Amino acid sequence: MRKIGLLIVSIAIAISSCNNEKPPVSKVSKKSTALDNGLVLTDSLVYGIATRASENADSSELVGFSTFLQGKLIDYLFNELYAGRLKAYDFFSEKELTINEIKEIEKADGFERSKIGKVQFNEQWVVAKNGMLIKQVNSITLGIEYYSKQGTFLNYNALFMIRFNPSAQ
Repeated sequence: MRKIGLLIVSIAIAISSCNNEKPPVSKVSKKSTALDNGLVLTDSLVYGIATRASENADSSELVGFSTFLQGKLIDYLFNELYAGRLKAYDFFSEKELTINEIKEIEKADGFERSKIGKVQFNEQWVVAKNGMLIKQVNSITLGIEYYSKQGTFLNYNALFMIRFNPSAQ
């Protein structure tokens, strides 16, 4: 009986684990001429991909994405942030983070880049006049795994958001 109660609580926590995600807000610039004349399928499609195995990750996602996301994308993003070519923003306040604030996040007790367990993409999808589907990334939010004191996976907490200049895509 206790196992069933624990299972129900775990399921409830897993279902509510996405509570820290804000509703998508379009930040798309109208500067991009390649997209101006196309049919906008969605201005702000938001989806997440797990970057490493956990109790909550879909193992089929990991087959194609985990090496790319953990081995290349996350390091690339941090390198570009430190070089000043990308900007990070607090997920909730949208305040721009300084390079020193990003360094402090990385110095935090228990932080490791390998613990970034989810990458959330915000994309615009447009069908160009030639019929090509163009996916443009508006922003990426990195999610760090969050566990209970007992070691049970609870959810992903937003680390920060990185916005991309749509006209540079």
